[in-house]
Amino acid sequence: MAKIQGVVLAGGQSRRFGSPKAFAKRDGIPFYRYAIEAIKPFSSSIVIVTNTELHRNFKEVESNAITIINDTTEYQGQGPLAGIYTAMHFQKADWYMVTPIDVPFIESVIFQQLVPYTNSNVDAIIPIVAEKKQPLLALYRYRLKEDIQQMLTNGKRSVHRLLENKRVMYIPLHSEHSFININRKSDYVKYVHHPIQNFYQEEFL
Repeated sequence: MAKIQGVVLAGGQSRRFGSPKAFAKRDGIPFYRYAIEAIKPFSSSIVIVTNTELHRNFKEVESNAITIINDTTEYQGQGPLAGIYTAMHFQKADWYMVTPIDVPFIESVIFQQLVPYTNSNVDAIIPIVAEKKQPLLALYRYRLKEDIQQMLTNGKRSVHRLLENKRVMYIPLHSEHSFININRKSDYVKYVHHPIQNFYQEEFL
């Protein structure tokens, strides 16, 4: 059983952004590649959890170490919690290192500061940045799988709700820049500074 399974959450609809955020670029590199690079040093393998519409667009990075999967059928379109559950269902591991695709400044040093705590008897390891919990850039233990499934079955999708009454290690970090989240095109212009026409590759227009 692998110690840490990497999980890239790429199943969102990007409605506020107006196009698939995974393929927006920073310095000519798609956002999702920054997510992969951030968790790759610590993961024995990586799964990109996406939806059926975007699945084929990730094919270029698929390899022995990176697998592209879709949300499990019963929980499709139910958000990040469904993506985490799907990864757990697909590949059993001790821990799941999770990152979304809309944090293009994320770096491996963030996870490097979290990994040592995997030796602790906790269910999740969550960074806190500027007094805000960051549950989508975190580590989750496999034993949460049944709890996640029960929540999704009951129509509950909140990651924060999952962490209630669980053993959680909260780690204060000071790298606010690494956690910048790109939700809208205005965020893109403000933080990434690329021209509008270079948001994503031509084939995704």
